[in-house]
Amino acid sequence: MSDLAQDQTPSIPRTISRIAARLGDDGAIGDRAALRRLSFETPDAPAFWRIVVSELQPMLPEASPYREEHERRWAAILGGLAEVAGAGLHVPKRRLGEAAAAAQLHEMRVLKLLRAHGDALLALVRPLAHQLVSKGVPVDWADVAELVLSDGRPHGDRVRRNLARSYFSAVSRQPTSQEP
Repeated sequence: MSDLAQDQTPSIPRTISRIAARLGDDGAIGDRAALRRLSFETPDAPAFWRIVVSELQPMLPEASPYREEHERRWAAILGGLAEVAGAGLHVPKRRLGEAAAAAQLHEMRVLKLLRAHGDALLALVRPLAHQLVSKGVPVDWADVAELVLSDGRPHGDRVRRNLARSYFSAVSRQPTSQEP
């Protein structure tokens, strides 16, 4: 495959970065608000559909019900990305595990995220974004997209193990508080 063909192949990190730049723009306030309110169960906001058509179309399966399932997953991803990008905290290559450790997310919250599947996982995406934004911690939202999109797929366990490894490695490097 030529370099040009590889550059035209949609990748999750490139797609997330393009959407984050779009949502981080000052003119996207209404779209960010609509996406933050978006329900993954019934993604019906025009802002969502504009992104589906302009950015996600090549990544989505054509056949139902697979397409609808991917649209639901992307609705959850975009809801969190709208919050992260709006705060200017989408930073490529800032691993989710490292970000969760930097935000001092309790390991039980991280384990809950790692163990969740289906709608339970989708429901945890927006609160995760909110927690990271409230702590002002940058994150590569492509890691969240990889987690959500890999759920139930053969490589899903690998994605979850990498996230756990990243989180616990970052936690182990943090200074421990010394009690007197």
